[in-house]
Amino acid sequence: MGILNQTMYTKLLAISLSLILFSSVYGQDKKADTPSLGETFNAGAPEVEPVVVGREQWNDKPDAQTIEDPSKTNQQPDLSNSQSTKIDELDPLETQQVKPESTALPLEPPKIKPATRIIRNFEGNLVFKPRKFGFAYDFPYQLENTRGKRLAFIDVGQLKAVDPQQYVGNQVNVMGKLESIEEGSDDRVIRARIIRPSN
Repeated sequence: MGILNQTMYTKLLAISLSLILFSSVYGQDKKADTPSLGETFNAGAPEVEPVVVGREQWNDKPDAQTIEDPSKTNQQPDLSNSQSTKIDELDPLETQQVKPESTALPLEPPKIKPATRIIRNFEGNLVFKPRKFGFAYDFPYQLENTRGKRLAFIDVGQLKAVDPQQYVGNQVNVMGKLESIEEGSDDRVIRARIIRPSN
């Protein structure tokens, strides 16, 4: 164990001595006359003096004529003898807006069609009632719920190759548009396109 520690100690000593020797041989000498960082960047640049309007040198004192009396600053300047022209303020561009041309047709937002104009499926019991108190119905077929209440009349004028009489008294599925019979009436009619037995 002691031999291992002595070997490690010898190796560390040899590495540190070699680093000191290497830095002393190849290291740079510090020069006393090296310029500062500011001098390095400004080397060769011409010196620029500030410019003050109305003076030859920037550090010259202003003339006594140009210094104004503070009591006269509140008075309005006399422009009657001056030959200067008045400069009007220009309108800002943001306020000048182009007016759109008027259209001949009024633009209206799109309207959502009511659900009565959509072709959909209705399910119920198909009933045939051609008359009530001796008066004939315009639509003899009706769709009723399970309690026997009429849901709507059925217009079978658009049915093709189907006899609705064969489905009377059965549960059916009717596809068509739901509309009111008259404007303001609570009675509805289904403009049937397909009648088929319900599964």
